[in-house]
Amino acid sequence: MRYDQMKVPSGPTRKWEIVIEDGRDDDGASLSRTAVDVKRDHRVLRDIADGELRTVPLLATGTTLRRGDRYLDLHAPARGEFVGDGYERVRPGQGVLAKSETPPAVWRAILNAVDGLTRPNPSPAR
Repeated sequence: MRYDQMKVPSGPTRKWEIVIEDGRDDDGASLSRTAVDVKRDHRVLRDIADGELRTVPLLATGTTLRRGDRYLDLHAPARGEFVGDGYERVRPGQGVLAKSETPPAVWRAILNAVDGLTRPNPSPAR
C-alpha cells in the first residue's frame, strides 16, 4: 500500500509530514499533456487554435533538455526561445515546449505571440 493511500490517524499528532510524489507508479500515457491542456493558464497561447495546440506536447517533468535543442518555457516567456545545455531538467509544474516536437508553423505562431507579449508596442508615428 502506498503511503498516500494509508489512513491518517485521528487526533492531534503534532507532527507535520510532507509527502512528495515520486511518480514511479504513474504510467507515461496518463501524464502526456499538450499545449491545449494549459492554454487557459498562459496568455501566450490564447490566440492560437486548439487544433494546432493539440499537436504540441509538453515535456514531462524530469526530462533533461538536450544540449543544442531549442525550447520555450511557457512560465517564463520573456526568456524567449532558448538552447538546452544538457543539464537543465523540466521542474514540476513547468510548461516547456520543444521545437523538435512542434510543427514549424505552430512554433512560429507561438514565438510571434511571445514577442507580442514581451516587447512593447511601438508608439504610433505623429
